[in-house]
Amino acid sequence: MPKFLKKAGLAAALVFLLLLVLVGIRFGMTISIDRWLTSSLGNTSFSFGDGLMTIISALGSPLATFIYAVVIAGLLYFSNLRIPAIWVLLTYISGLAIGQIFKVAVGRARPIGHLASGYAFPSNHALTTFIIITIIFVLVLPNLSSTSLQLWFGWGTITFGLLLMEATLYLQDHFLSDALAGAAFGIAWVTLWVWLYEKYARVLHDRIPTLQYDAI
Repeated sequence: MPKFLKKAGLAAALVFLLLLVLVGIRFGMTISIDRWLTSSLGNTSFSFGDGLMTIISALGSPLATFIYAVVIAGLLYFSNLRIPAIWVLLTYISGLAIGQIFKVAVGRARPIGHLASGYAFPSNHALTTFIIITIIFVLVLPNLSSTSLQLWFGWGTITFGLLLMEATLYLQDHFLSDALAGAAFGIAWVTLWVWLYEKYARVLHDRIPTLQYDAI
């Protein structure tokens, strides 16, 4: 596990739990800030704003991020890294499933005027996008040969994640706490699954005959 991920994962888990409690108990200040910020962004349009935010939202949708996960898993699979490939898909699918359980359990309504259906907390867009971003930081960036490429690609993915969170507010699909909770949960969930990988990947490698010649 990368050293940065331990701290980031723990901090993200604490942020998610705090937001879960505040939103769950309908804490007044949190609700007020959420409504004010979403309303302000929703009423502030700019040239090409609607189109740009819609495109960013589409690129960060659960369907799009699932495609990214499949692409990453496919590249790993055909590089004789089937265990990491399975890990990527299980991390993504389980994270989205648990996030949906939280959605139903909290049962928070979306902002007034939204176009999407379903509950708001946490944001699936932010959750799945930050699952992919964290996987990229764990698996992709360390294997890029150029330091400058690592830097640009890393900052590019983070920038997209922040823009995606802004898009969910701009389009009035979510409140700020929904987007923050989704991002925090995504980071924390990948951290948990990195720990599980370190603990059980060798066991799977040694006990499943078809995987014994795979690299881990």
